This record gives sequence, structure tokens and C-alpha cells, in this order.
Amino acid sequence: MSLENEILTDLHQLLSEHGVKARWKGIDLLVLVSRVRNDQQIDMGGFVESPDLSLRVPKRAFPAALPKFGERIEVDGSEYRISKVSTHPRSPLLTLSLSTTDE
Repeated sequence: MSLENEILTDLHQLLSEHGVKARWKGIDLLVLVSRVRNDQQIDMGGFVESPDLSLRVPKRAFPAALPKFGERIEVDGSEYRISKVSTHPRSPLLTLSLSTTDE
């Protein structure tokens, strides 16, 4: 079995146990939340929530194009903006860094 297949097999197991529902451009996804941080920032009128999280998704979950910086994605019922897309040519995984839709 290739390393890519081993990674995807392990990820499939993790997704079945700990996956979170997401939706991007009409595509339903099961993602693994790999980092979560919820800060507050000062803004006009007081403090506002500033979520920061990362998702791990198999690249093959996207039938055509991969997500891009600035696009929106819904995760577990909340909408976020994609602030970074990280990938490696030999990795079957895609990492999406998300922030609030206001940033």
C-alpha cells in the first residue's frame, strides 16, 4: 500500500469517528478540525469574536477545483472565510485555514 493510501485510510477512520460537517459551493464535506482558537478583538463598540481554525480535507473530496483564498465555507452551521489554502503535491490532504467572514 502506498503512503498516500495509508494516509487516506487513516484519515477516513478519523473522519468517521471525529468528522465535522462542512459545505463549500454546494458540496457536502466531512472535515477534520485540526486547530481551533477563538480570540476577541477590539472593534468599534467593544470586543468581537475572532475565530481561527484549520480543517484537514482529502483533496479528492473536491470534484473539480480546489477552494481558494477568500471563498466562504460553512462548518458545523457557522460561516467562515478561507484565509489560507495549504497543500503539497505529494500529499493527499488539503489544509484550509479559516477566519471570520468580517476579516
